[in-house]
Amino acid sequence: MTSQFRDVITVRAGDSDGNRMVVRLETEQGRRIYAIGVPQDNDSRTGPTWAYLFENNGMTMIDAGATGSYRHLADGVEATGYQVRDIERVLITHGHQDHDGAAGQLAQEAEAEIWAHDIYTHLLQYNPWDIQRNPSSPLQREMQRVVNADRVSNSAEAARQSTGYADRQRRYVETRRRFQVSRSVRDDDSSGDLGFMHAPGHSPDEICVTLDGLVFTGDHVLPEITPHPTTKARFSPEIRNKVPLHYHCEDDIYGLETYLRSLRLIANLGEGVAVLPAHRFFSKGKFNFETTERAEDILQHHVVRLGRILHRMGTEPTSLEHITRGVFARRKLIGGNLYMALSEIVAHIELLEDAGDLEVREDMSLRSRGSENFRDVIAKL
Repeated sequence: MTSQFRDVITVRAGDSDGNRMVVRLETEQGRRIYAIGVPQDNDSRTGPTWAYLFENNGMTMIDAGATGSYRHLADGVEATGYQVRDIERVLITHGHQDHDGAAGQLAQEAEAEIWAHDIYTHLLQYNPWDIQRNPSSPLQREMQRVVNADRVSNSAEAARQSTGYADRQRRYVETRRRFQVSRSVRDDDSSGDLGFMHAPGHSPDEICVTLDGLVFTGDHVLPEITPHPTTKARFSPEIRNKVPLHYHCEDDIYGLETYLRSLRLIANLGEGVAVLPAHRFFSKGKFNFETTERAEDILQHHVVRLGRILHRMGTEPTSLEHITRGVFARRKLIGGNLYMALSEIVAHIELLEDAGDLEVREDMSLRSRGSENFRDVIAKL
């Protein structure tokens, strides 16, 4: 039991990670929220996607799970005592396939509306990873070079992983291009008892949703694991022509500094505000009841990582690959994980470069300037 809820009842048990689990939470205001552990359509270390069902001017669901997971979602809804057709709207926390992949089928089966952040609607026709993986700086091109070199040396494993990933992403992008968004929400919008906060940094369209003194955080704040920050990005001319002018400053919606600023927004909601995350709500056989203090913990994790990167550099120029392999354990650099590790380090290096703490040379070597200005940058967020 946690002090943030009046009651917590396991409606249906799942496995040790929460797959197929259904939990009924009762807030101090007496509202019932059903948490449904929707298994993903691939072997993911993040565990199931937690979808949340509750009454707010009609039955509302937050997130729907992956493209191939709809049957698990529908089964979980039935376990709550409701039917899919009872759902009037699905709120998408952000445009990643394990969150909105099944939203279209849910909307069709339930004749429900899809709600998402305003920029989600404008980016709906594009693969979100194509935007992120389009190098926007020499440092990001160096990252891609390292990834390509690793694929050559580990061709069999790389081919196996990339084929499965590419197939899932293709199905996902083709599916979501048919979505019809009924309501585009913006920062500080509200609906009934719901409040919406734009919290970019993990994804440009991420929203956190407040209700009854708690906050649904999607992937923005997670127990046990730290969400992956985006690197800086630049829209292609095609996308820029279709995105409203107020989104043309990509640094406002991408990058580590943006993510840390969004974390501070959640931390500033105050102590004792319960967090309902999209992953790891239940893991290793136990609940992870967190509050907004978790946002501050994640922020401090990145402060430590920034300092560690500068320490790894020492006094001599070094390389992006050397730093990445020094920060991450070898087991976390196998196959497609190398890209994720490199991009996380690049996100940190971009902040350090902006703060004046390191120099990215023309030969792509990295040199520490001997300062730690990043601490002042983060303190002022």
